[in-house]
Amino acid sequence: HQATIKLEDNIEQKLMISVQWDSLASAIENILRNAIKYASKAIVFKAYCKGKQLIIEIIDDGCGVEDSHLANLFATFYRVSTARDKKSGGTGLGLAIAHEAVTRHQGNITARNNEDGGLTVTIMLPLVKS
Repeated sequence: HQATIKLEDNIEQKLMISVQWDSLASAIENILRNAIKYASKAIVFKAYCKGKQLIIEIIDDGCGVEDSHLANLFATFYRVSTARDKKSGGTGLGLAIAHEAVTRHQGNITARNNEDGGLTVTIMLPLVKS
């Protein structure tokens, strides 16, 4: 299944941020791993500047998440579906780790369902003053 997922990137050039790379890379990896797990055919990875923030969006075309679960997605050990996560091996830690890393960078992380299906996870990080 995973070999058939198309990853499209749309990354703006010359963006500067000050980060602890290991923790931020781990956060992005955890989000991408979830997107790969639940995407039907494609994932889009975007990074661009908006105002004084770097915006990173990871968009999949999977089944999305029930609206009632969106607010809790980043809570430690929270799993949307116990049966689904037991089957996939999920522990409810990946998105909590991502939340912690983004918060440590004075950023924000949110998730929303897409109108045409799937989930978008958005990370907002402050840009370095130049």
